[in-house]
Amino acid sequence: MRPIDIDQDLSTIVLGTMRSPGLCVLSGHDRVKNWDVQKAKGQSGASNSLNGDDPGTFKATFFLADDRAPEDGPSQFDVWEEFQRLIESTTNGPAPFALPIYHPDLARNLFTEVSNGGVSGMLHDGKGGASVVVTFKEYKPAKAKPTAKAQGKASAGGVAPGGAPGVAGGAPPRPDPNAAAKAELAALLAEARQP
Repeated sequence: MRPIDIDQDLSTIVLGTMRSPGLCVLSGHDRVKNWDVQKAKGQSGASNSLNGDDPGTFKATFFLADDRAPEDGPSQFDVWEEFQRLIESTTNGPAPFALPIYHPDLARNLFTEVSNGGVSGMLHDGKGGASVVVTFKEYKPAKAKPTAKAQGKASAGGVAPGGAPGVAGGAPPRPDPNAAAKAELAALLAEARQP
């Protein structure tokens, strides 16, 4: 797929189910590996071990313009007010949460869920436009390593002791509050991968 074929996808992001207003430019969405380097004392050389991937942080700069007449609907500045409230909602409650995010370049580097890392003040350009920089923090909970020793055996009915079918430990998984947004993100990713 050529960038010109997906211009709107490259110039905006989708957060949750809302598309960002104006023009969005991403920076810092690199994937960096977390290596632990152990230097040998009194010798040259070192040994490396990979400690997994740290959650990523990147910035999105939004360029807004007052480009519409009032009768044409809300301006980019009007839509920004709602979009900023959506960003800040991820950290304004009692516990932070993440929202699904989509942009072809973020998808390429496997960024799928983010929270608010900070919203800059609006910088006006003196020509009717403005820019805002948002820092996004990736949501990437640690995955427990499976234990090699103690594992429950399935009974004759295929149910782990004290549990539901296919669920070890007994408790069914909690419903995902972002399931609908994740399904939409999966559809967008599948569409982006089409030739």
